[in-house]
Amino acid sequence: MKEYLSKWTIPRGIQLAVGIFFLWDYFTDGGSLALAFGTMMFAQAALNIGCFSSQGCSTNPYYDEKDNTPIPDEAEVEYEEIT
Repeated sequence: MKEYLSKWTIPRGIQLAVGIFFLWDYFTDGGSLALAFGTMMFAQAALNIGCFSSQGCSTNPYYDEKDNTPIPDEAEVEYEEIT
């Protein structure tokens, strides 16, 4: 449990709060949109999935095919002219 709670960040806490707010709004006033949005936000925060997760929107680096190591951004690119 301690390891699980150590991975919580401020954006994830805000997402949880927004999810709880919309779920509370659904239970007090109704509305299927509040239920759908609140459930989605709460589930993403609780399970650490989606764009608010630690690597949800990150891209994978390009790898060298020969030795399977990441290619640095400063790598020189070779171009071949096609005529």
